[in-house]
Amino acid sequence: MTMMTMRTVRDASGMVRHMPTPFVPSAPTKRGKKGRVVPDPIKTNGEVTAEELRLLIERAERIVEEIKGNQDDLKDVMAEAKGRGYDAKALRKIMTIRLKKKEEFQEEEAILEVYLQALGMI
Repeated sequence: MTMMTMRTVRDASGMVRHMPTPFVPSAPTKRGKKGRVVPDPIKTNGEVTAEELRLLIERAERIVEEIKGNQDDLKDVMAEAKGRGYDAKALRKIMTIRLKKKEEFQEEEAILEVYLQALGMI
C-alpha cells in the first residue's frame, strides 16, 4: 500500500487546494537515523474515507460560495442605501448595535461616555 501525504497548491483562480501526493521516505541522515514517517491521512479502517473527505471539502466550498454571494448582496443593498442618501457607515454601526444585547450596548456606551469626559471631549 502506498502512503499518501497532502500538499497545498493554488489553482489558476487563486483557490487553495490540498492535493494528495505519494509519500516518499527521505534518505537516512548522516547519523544513520531513519527519515520521519508521515502517517497515512486516509485511514483504511473505515473511519475516514477518501469519499467522505471529498464530500466535506465540497460542502465547505459551497458554503464559501454562498458567503461570497451574500457579501455581494449586502454590497448591493448598501449601494442602494447610499444612492438614496443614507450614510453607509451609520447603517453598519446600527447593524452592529442591533446584534448586541441591550445591556451590553448600554454598558459600552456608558464606558465610552466616561472616557470621553475624562479626555474633555464632551
